[in-house]
Amino acid sequence: MNAYGSGKAKDTDFRRTWDKNVYAAKAKEREARDRMAEINEERKKQGLPPLKPKKDPKDEENKKALTHREEKVDLESNVGKIQVVQSVDSRKQPGFYCKACDITIKDSVTYLDHLNGRKHLSNVGVSTKSEKADLNAVKERLAMLKRKRENPEKEEYSKFFI
Repeated sequence: MNAYGSGKAKDTDFRRTWDKNVYAAKAKEREARDRMAEINEERKKQGLPPLKPKKDPKDEENKKALTHREEKVDLESNVGKIQVVQSVDSRKQPGFYCKACDITIKDSVTYLDHLNGRKHLSNVGVSTKSEKADLNAVKERLAMLKRKRENPEKEEYSKFFI
């Protein structure tokens, strides 16, 4: 073995090897996308609404169901404070920044609406469909609320709702 490897190197070993199946799949997706764009262009000329691409049912299965937020959204911590914000990137402006969607939102109400919106939840990987509650879950929840009313200091209510 020498300093440059195993010694069995060929003249073209430094080049990247391409997976033809991956690129064939990408080409097929691009062709389907181009065909859909052409069809939509024709529909637009005829005054018809564009067709939307079909959703993959596997995507919906992989997303977790919608649940209540476990962490508190802190919007009140900087109320009344003045803070100088310098942007590193010229297109990034001061405001509330969402990493999942790569957008900056100017005010807190719009930011909270964005966090609960369909597009953000889809980017985070959460389905907008909520789980159906069965009879046992409802009974358990009512019993917890009854215990809460009877003994307010013993049971922590905030761990169930935020």
